[in-house]
This record gives sequence, C-alpha cells and structure tokens, in this order.
Amino acid sequence: MTTHSIQMFLKFGEEKHINDLYHNGTIFMNPIQYFRKIEDGELRGDKYEGISKITNLPPGQFEIPSLNFKGNYLALQYRESYDIVLGNIFSLYCISSHGWNNPNDFKIDEKIKNFGSHCLVITDNAKFLSLIEEKLIELKVKFRHNFIKYYDKDKVNRTISLFEKPLEFEYQKEFRFYVERKSEKPFSFSIGSLKDIAEIYIAIDIVNTLKLKIKEDIT
Repeated sequence: MTTHSIQMFLKFGEEKHINDLYHNGTIFMNPIQYFRKIEDGELRGDKYEGISKITNLPPGQFEIPSLNFKGNYLALQYRESYDIVLGNIFSLYCISSHGWNNPNDFKIDEKIKNFGSHCLVITDNAKFLSLIEEKLIELKVKFRHNFIKYYDKDKVNRTISLFEKPLEFEYQKEFRFYVERKSEKPFSFSIGSLKDIAEIYIAIDIVNTLKLKIKEDIT
C-alpha cells in the first residue's frame, strides 16, 4: 500500500458556508443522492456517483430478427447501481503527494473557482481530521475517509467504490469523508471553532497565487 503525505486541506465555498465552518466548525454532508441528481456541469453533480460496477463493451453488431434487421454499434457501456445509494459525503480539496508526484507540477485548476467565493485553508491537518473523527465516534456513526481515485469511465471494466470518480473530476483533488446512514437527508454536526487551525481567504487569490516550495536539504 502506498503512503501519501498531505500538505494542506482546502475547502472552497460560498462566504456564509465558509464562515460557518470557520467560526462554528459546522461539517455539512449532503447525501449521495444529491450528487447523483444535481446537474451543474460536472462541478458537484456526478451521475456516476454511487455506481457499483461499470462494463464497457467493444464495438459489435446487434440483430432484430422480427424485422430482419442487423446493425452495428460503436460501443456500449453498462452501469450497475442501486436505485438509491444511502450515505453522506463531506469533501475537501487536498494538496498531497497523491495528487502531484512532483511538487513543481502543482497548480490549482481554474475550474475550482466555480465552487464559491471563499476558501478555508486548514493549517493543522492532523488536528482537523481528529476533530471530525472524534465527533463521528461520539455520534456513533460508521465512517471512512480517504483520497478519491480517478478512472477512465470509457475503459474501465470492474466494480467501483465510493472512493472513485471519473477522470473528468480529477481536477478537484478530492479527499472524502463518507458516513454510513440509512437516510437520504443531509447530515451535519459541529466540531467547534477552527480559528486556531484555519484561515479564510478569497478563493480567487488562493487559486491564482498558492504555490508549493520544496525545502532544500541542509547537509
């Protein structure tokens, strides 16, 4: 198993939501069904969210005997999924070795600006994660968190996990919390003020100016 280092968590959103997260530590988790249904140009909406398996069939022929008709098709994709996928998601933009093999290649995609006007920069990743974990344990709900892996939806032939998304979303560099719940409703809780471990910035400034610096070894 490959171990990746996390440099920084970012949360992009509207000013009121970012302020609520900063001042009150409100973690708002939309249901998976919300992401499956919303249509916003591959921003938050993802019709592949909650897909359990994808099968891509190569070009071939089909036949309708009753009509004495034969035809060709270029390719077919078969997607398996439950009608309703339960559970809730909280996502973060993650700057890590999982997203960039080389820090010199680091750049935030311009499309991230569409998530909202403001950005919360987490300055203590370990503390932030522990606050969420401790609260979820206190609430006695099952949860998992991990990096999102991205796949080519037109080539893959296998089962798909809740921690995978199509390549179209790779620019989001997502780190995801998933909470198991038997409900289609949003789920929220508070982890307290984040003033000691976070800072608020204008999203455009972060996208345009944030850079990574490689520390030089001193020998």
